[in-house]
Amino acid sequence: WGRKKNAGSTQKEAANLHGDCIRRRCCLAQLRGGAVSGERSPASPSRRSAAAMQPRNISIKVAREEDMSSQIGNDGFYFDLVDFDRVKAFQIADNMTMSRLKMEIAVEFSIPVQCQRLWLFCKRQNGTWRPVKPFSTEENNLSMTSLGRLLSRTFLFLNPDGVKLFLEVLNDSSPKNLSNNDGLVFLKLYDPEQTQIRYIGMVFVKASSRPSDILPKLRSLAGFCADEEMELYEEIKFEPSAMCDAIDANITFSESQIGQGDIICYQKSSKSLSHHAYPSVQIFFNRIHDLKAVVPVSLLDAYFGNTIIM
Repeated sequence: WGRKKNAGSTQKEAANLHGDCIRRRCCLAQLRGGAVSGERSPASPSRRSAAAMQPRNISIKVAREEDMSSQIGNDGFYFDLVDFDRVKAFQIADNMTMSRLKMEIAVEFSIPVQCQRLWLFCKRQNGTWRPVKPFSTEENNLSMTSLGRLLSRTFLFLNPDGVKLFLEVLNDSSPKNLSNNDGLVFLKLYDPEQTQIRYIGMVFVKASSRPSDILPKLRSLAGFCADEEMELYEEIKFEPSAMCDAIDANITFSESQIGQGDIICYQKSSKSLSHHAYPSVQIFFNRIHDLKAVVPVSLLDAYFGNTIIM
Protein backbone atom coordinates (compact mmCIF):
# COMPACT_ATOMS: atom_id res chain seq x y z
CA TRP A 1 0.00 0.00 0.00
CA GLY A 2 2.86 2.38 0.80
CA ARG A 3 4.41 1.76 -2.61
CA LYS A 4 1.09 2.53 -4.29
CA LYS A 5 0.75 5.75 -2.32
CA ASN A 6 4.25 6.82 -3.24
CA ALA A 7 3.53 5.99 -6.87
CA GLY A 8 0.35 8.09 -6.84
CA SER A 9 2.23 10.98 -5.29
CA THR A 10 4.90 10.73 -7.95
CA GLN A 11 2.27 10.75 -10.72
CA LYS A 12 0.64 13.85 -9.21
CA GLU A 13 3.97 15.66 -9.07
CA ALA A 14 4.69 14.72 -12.66
CA ALA A 15 1.28 16.04 -13.72
CA ASN A 16 1.92 19.34 -11.97
CA LEU A 17 5.32 19.60 -13.62
CA HIS A 18 3.76 18.92 -17.03
CA GLY A 19 1.18 21.64 -16.40
CA ASP A 20 3.92 24.11 -15.54
CA CYS A 21 5.71 23.28 -18.79
CA ILE A 22 2.57 23.91 -20.82
CA ARG A 23 1.97 27.25 -19.09
CA ARG A 24 5.56 28.31 -19.79
CA ARG A 25 5.16 27.34 -23.45
CA CYS A 26 1.95 29.38 -23.67
CA CYS A 27 3.65 32.45 -22.26
CA LEU A 28 6.63 32.04 -24.57
CA ALA A 29 4.34 31.56 -27.56
CA GLN A 30 2.37 34.69 -26.73
CA LEU A 31 5.58 36.69 -26.49
CA ARG A 32 6.66 35.37 -29.90
CA GLY A 33 3.20 35.77 -31.39
CA GLY A 34 3.05 32.08 -32.20
CA ALA A 35 0.73 29.18 -31.45
CA VAL A 36 1.18 26.26 -29.13
CA SER A 37 0.79 22.87 -30.67
CA GLY A 38 2.39 19.50 -30.75
CA GLU A 39 2.77 20.01 -34.52
CA ARG A 40 5.03 22.38 -36.41
CA SER A 41 3.32 25.65 -37.25
CA PRO A 42 2.73 26.15 -40.98
CA ALA A 43 5.23 28.30 -42.86
CA SER A 44 4.24 31.92 -43.18
CA PRO A 45 3.26 33.24 -46.64
CA SER A 46 6.53 35.14 -46.82
CA ARG A 47 8.52 31.97 -46.13
CA ARG A 48 6.55 30.02 -48.73
CA SER A 49 7.12 32.81 -51.25
CA ALA A 50 10.85 32.85 -50.51
CA ALA A 51 11.03 29.07 -50.94
CA ALA A 52 9.20 29.28 -54.26
CA MET A 53 11.65 31.92 -55.47
CA GLN A 54 14.67 29.72 -54.80
CA PRO A 55 16.25 28.72 -58.15
CA ARG A 56 16.09 25.08 -59.12
CA ASN A 57 18.33 23.24 -61.53
CA ILE A 58 17.13 22.17 -64.96
CA SER A 59 18.81 19.42 -66.95
CA ILE A 60 19.65 20.68 -70.43
CA LYS A 61 20.85 18.09 -72.92
CA VAL A 62 22.84 19.47 -75.83
CA ALA A 63 23.26 17.35 -78.97
CA ARG A 64 25.93 18.11 -81.56
CA GLU A 65 26.69 16.82 -85.03
CA GLU A 66 29.50 14.81 -83.44
CA ASP A 67 26.86 12.89 -81.48
CA MET A 68 24.90 12.17 -84.64
CA SER A 69 28.02 11.00 -86.46
CA SER A 70 29.04 8.67 -83.64
CA GLN A 71 25.57 7.25 -83.00
CA ILE A 72 23.78 6.83 -86.32
CA GLY A 73 24.57 3.43 -87.81
CA ASN A 74 26.23 2.21 -84.60
CA ASP A 75 25.08 0.30 -81.53
CA GLY A 76 21.74 -0.49 -83.13
CA PHE A 77 20.82 3.18 -83.65
CA TYR A 78 19.54 3.83 -87.17
CA PHE A 79 16.37 5.91 -86.98
CA ASP A 80 15.98 9.56 -85.99
CA LEU A 81 18.92 11.86 -85.18
CA VAL A 82 20.27 11.30 -81.70
CA ASP A 83 19.83 9.36 -78.47
CA PHE A 84 19.67 12.10 -75.82
CA ASP A 85 20.61 9.64 -73.08
CA ARG A 86 24.09 9.62 -74.60
CA VAL A 87 24.79 13.35 -74.97
CA LYS A 88 26.24 15.96 -72.62
CA ALA A 89 23.81 17.26 -69.99
CA PHE A 90 24.23 20.63 -68.29
CA GLN A 91 22.67 21.50 -64.94
CA ILE A 92 21.49 25.11 -65.17
CA ALA A 93 19.51 27.14 -62.62
CA ASP A 94 16.10 28.11 -63.97
CA ASN A 95 16.85 31.80 -63.38
CA MET A 96 19.86 31.68 -65.72
CA THR A 97 19.66 32.75 -69.35
CA MET A 98 20.40 30.89 -72.55
CA SER A 99 23.37 33.24 -72.98
CA ARG A 100 24.79 31.90 -69.71
CA LEU A 101 24.32 28.37 -71.01
CA LYS A 102 26.32 29.31 -74.10
CA MET A 103 29.20 30.31 -71.84
CA GLU A 104 29.05 26.89 -70.19
CA ILE A 105 29.02 25.27 -73.64
CA ALA A 106 32.02 27.35 -74.71
CA VAL A 107 34.01 26.00 -71.78
CA GLU A 108 32.88 22.39 -72.25
CA PHE A 109 33.27 22.10 -76.04
CA SER A 110 35.79 24.90 -76.77
CA ILE A 111 33.31 26.56 -79.14
CA PRO A 112 33.21 30.38 -78.91
CA VAL A 113 29.85 31.84 -77.94
CA GLN A 114 29.63 33.80 -81.21
CA CYS A 115 29.92 30.53 -83.14
CA GLN A 116 26.97 28.90 -81.40
CA ARG A 117 23.37 28.73 -82.53
CA LEU A 118 21.06 26.72 -80.30
CA TRP A 119 17.91 25.00 -81.54
CA LEU A 120 14.99 23.63 -79.58
CA PHE A 121 14.36 19.90 -80.04
CA CYS A 122 10.73 18.78 -79.76
CA LYS A 123 8.86 15.53 -80.05
CA ARG A 124 6.59 15.30 -83.07
CA GLN A 125 3.19 13.65 -83.13
CA ASN A 126 4.70 10.63 -84.89
CA GLY A 127 7.13 10.05 -82.00
CA THR A 128 10.30 11.38 -83.65
CA TRP A 129 12.51 14.10 -82.15
CA ARG A 130 13.59 16.97 -84.40
CA PRO A 131 14.88 20.56 -84.09
CA VAL A 132 11.96 22.94 -84.56
CA LYS A 133 13.40 26.46 -84.18
CA PRO A 134 16.57 28.40 -83.39
CA PHE A 135 16.56 30.72 -80.39
CA SER A 136 16.43 34.41 -81.23
CA THR A 137 18.68 37.05 -79.66
CA GLU A 138 15.79 38.14 -77.45
CA GLU A 139 15.12 34.56 -76.33
CA ASN A 140 18.79 34.04 -75.51
CA ASN A 141 18.51 36.83 -72.94
CA LEU A 142 15.48 35.37 -71.15
CA SER A 143 15.70 33.19 -68.06
CA MET A 144 14.89 29.52 -68.50
CA THR A 145 11.65 30.05 -66.60
CA SER A 146 10.57 32.99 -68.77
CA LEU A 147 11.62 31.16 -71.92
CA GLY A 148 9.56 28.16 -70.90
CA ARG A 149 6.47 30.32 -70.37
CA LEU A 150 6.99 32.02 -73.73
CA LEU A 151 7.52 28.85 -75.75
CA SER A 152 4.87 26.77 -74.00
CA ARG A 153 2.26 28.55 -76.11
CA THR A 154 3.55 26.66 -79.14
CA PHE A 155 6.14 24.07 -78.06
CA LEU A 156 6.87 21.78 -75.13
CA PHE A 157 10.01 23.46 -73.81
CA LEU A 158 10.61 21.51 -70.60
CA ASN A 159 10.21 17.75 -70.99
CA PRO A 160 10.01 15.41 -67.99
CA ASP A 161 13.69 14.58 -68.40
CA GLY A 162 14.84 18.14 -69.15
CA VAL A 163 15.31 20.48 -72.08
CA LYS A 164 16.67 19.07 -75.35
CA LEU A 165 18.73 21.29 -77.65
CA PHE A 166 20.81 21.05 -80.81
CA LEU A 167 24.04 23.02 -81.07
CA GLU A 168 24.78 24.30 -84.55
CA VAL A 169 28.37 25.48 -84.94
CA LEU A 170 28.41 28.54 -87.18
CA ASN A 171 31.01 29.11 -89.88
CA ASP A 172 31.52 31.58 -92.72
CA SER A 173 28.97 29.82 -94.93
CA SER A 174 26.25 29.57 -92.27
CA PRO A 175 23.18 31.74 -92.95
CA LYS A 176 23.13 34.48 -90.32
CA ASN A 177 19.50 35.57 -90.42
CA LEU A 178 17.05 32.73 -90.85
CA SER A 179 13.51 33.27 -92.08
CA ASN A 180 10.44 31.06 -92.17
CA ASN A 181 11.48 30.19 -95.72
CA ASP A 182 14.70 28.55 -94.48
CA GLY A 183 14.69 24.92 -93.38
CA LEU A 184 17.45 22.96 -91.66
CA VAL A 185 17.59 19.48 -93.20
CA PHE A 186 19.77 16.63 -91.92
CA LEU A 187 21.43 14.12 -94.23
CA LYS A 188 22.11 10.41 -93.97
CA LEU A 189 24.04 8.40 -96.55
CA TYR A 190 23.13 4.78 -97.22
CA ASP A 191 25.65 2.38 -98.74
CA PRO A 192 23.87 -0.73 -100.14
CA GLU A 193 27.17 -2.49 -100.82
CA GLN A 194 28.24 -2.29 -97.18
CA THR A 195 24.67 -2.32 -95.82
CA GLN A 196 25.53 0.74 -93.74
CA ILE A 197 23.91 4.07 -93.03
CA ARG A 198 25.65 7.04 -91.47
CA TYR A 199 25.14 10.70 -90.71
CA ILE A 200 26.90 12.86 -93.27
CA GLY A 201 25.90 16.46 -92.61
CA MET A 202 23.18 19.07 -92.79
CA VAL A 203 22.05 21.69 -95.25
CA PHE A 204 19.79 24.73 -95.27
CA VAL A 205 17.16 24.73 -97.99
CA LYS A 206 14.65 27.28 -99.20
CA ALA A 207 11.01 26.22 -99.26
CA SER A 208 10.82 27.39 -102.87
CA SER A 209 13.95 25.49 -103.97
CA ARG A 210 14.11 21.90 -105.22
CA PRO A 211 16.10 18.84 -104.11
CA SER A 212 17.77 18.94 -107.53
CA ASP A 213 19.37 22.22 -106.43
CA ILE A 214 21.34 20.51 -103.65
CA LEU A 215 22.41 17.41 -105.59
CA PRO A 216 25.94 18.77 -106.25
CA LYS A 217 26.42 19.30 -102.51
CA LEU A 218 25.10 15.83 -101.71
CA ARG A 219 27.51 14.26 -104.20
CA SER A 220 30.38 16.25 -102.76
CA LEU A 221 29.60 15.20 -99.18
CA ALA A 222 29.42 11.54 -100.21
CA GLY A 223 32.51 11.65 -102.43
CA PHE A 224 30.48 10.67 -105.50
CA CYS A 225 31.33 11.56 -109.07
CA ALA A 226 29.75 14.75 -110.43
CA ASP A 227 27.37 12.77 -112.65
CA GLU A 228 26.50 10.00 -110.16
CA GLU A 229 22.81 9.07 -110.27
CA MET A 230 21.24 9.16 -106.83
CA GLU A 231 18.00 8.35 -105.05
CA LEU A 232 16.62 10.53 -102.27
CA TYR A 233 14.22 9.47 -99.53
CA GLU A 234 12.63 11.26 -96.62
CA GLU A 235 12.90 9.44 -93.30
CA ILE A 236 9.52 10.14 -91.70
CA LYS A 237 8.94 7.78 -88.77
CA PHE A 238 9.79 4.33 -87.42
CA GLU A 239 6.78 3.42 -85.26
CA PRO A 240 4.49 1.57 -85.51
CA SER A 241 6.13 0.88 -88.87
CA ALA A 242 9.05 2.38 -90.74
CA MET A 243 8.13 5.10 -93.22
CA CYS A 244 10.75 6.30 -95.68
CA ASP A 245 9.27 7.83 -98.83
CA ALA A 246 10.99 8.48 -102.15
CA ILE A 247 11.56 12.16 -102.97
CA ASP A 248 10.88 13.71 -106.35
CA ALA A 249 13.95 15.89 -106.91
CA ASN A 250 12.12 18.13 -109.36
CA ILE A 251 9.36 19.52 -107.15
CA THR A 252 9.90 22.11 -104.44
CA PHE A 253 10.65 21.28 -100.83
CA SER A 254 7.43 23.05 -99.93
CA GLU A 255 5.43 20.82 -102.27
CA SER A 256 7.18 17.76 -100.82
CA GLN A 257 6.48 19.06 -97.29
CA ILE A 258 10.15 18.83 -96.43
CA GLY A 259 11.45 21.49 -94.10
CA GLN A 260 12.63 22.30 -90.61
CA GLY A 261 14.31 19.35 -88.90
CA ASP A 262 13.50 16.78 -91.59
CA ILE A 263 15.87 14.00 -92.62
CA ILE A 264 16.88 13.16 -96.18
CA CYS A 265 18.50 9.77 -96.75
CA TYR A 266 20.26 9.32 -100.06
CA GLN A 267 22.28 6.74 -101.95
CA LYS A 268 23.55 5.71 -105.34
CA SER A 269 20.85 4.62 -107.76
CA SER A 270 19.57 1.16 -106.84
CA LYS A 271 19.05 0.19 -110.49
CA SER A 272 22.39 -1.61 -110.65
CA LEU A 273 22.26 -2.84 -107.04
CA SER A 274 19.39 -5.31 -107.25
CA HIS A 275 21.76 -8.18 -106.44
CA HIS A 276 22.32 -6.76 -102.96
CA ALA A 277 20.17 -7.91 -100.06
CA TYR A 278 18.93 -4.39 -99.31
CA PRO A 279 19.40 -2.30 -102.46
CA SER A 280 17.54 0.77 -101.15
CA VAL A 281 17.45 2.58 -97.82
CA GLN A 282 13.70 2.08 -97.85
CA ILE A 283 14.11 -1.71 -97.88
CA PHE A 284 16.92 -1.45 -95.32
CA PHE A 285 14.79 0.52 -92.84
CA ASN A 286 11.88 -1.88 -93.20
CA ARG A 287 14.21 -4.79 -92.47
CA ILE A 288 15.70 -3.02 -89.46
CA HIS A 289 12.24 -2.38 -88.05
CA ASP A 290 11.22 -6.03 -88.49
CA LEU A 291 14.45 -7.31 -86.95
CA LYS A 292 14.14 -5.15 -83.84
CA ALA A 293 11.22 -7.33 -82.80
CA VAL A 294 13.33 -10.51 -82.78
CA VAL A 295 17.00 -9.49 -82.64
CA PRO A 296 18.56 -7.65 -79.66
CA VAL A 297 19.53 -4.11 -80.60
CA SER A 298 23.12 -4.81 -79.57
CA LEU A 299 23.35 -7.50 -82.27
CA LEU A 300 21.93 -5.52 -85.18
CA ASP A 301 25.31 -4.08 -86.20
CA ALA A 302 26.89 -7.54 -86.25
CA TYR A 303 23.93 -8.88 -88.18
CA PHE A 304 24.39 -6.42 -91.02
CA GLY A 305 28.16 -6.36 -90.72
CA ASN A 306 28.19 -10.06 -91.50
CA THR A 307 25.50 -9.60 -94.19
CA ILE A 308 23.57 -12.56 -92.86
CA ILE A 309 20.27 -12.97 -94.66
CA MET A 310 17.42 -14.46 -92.63
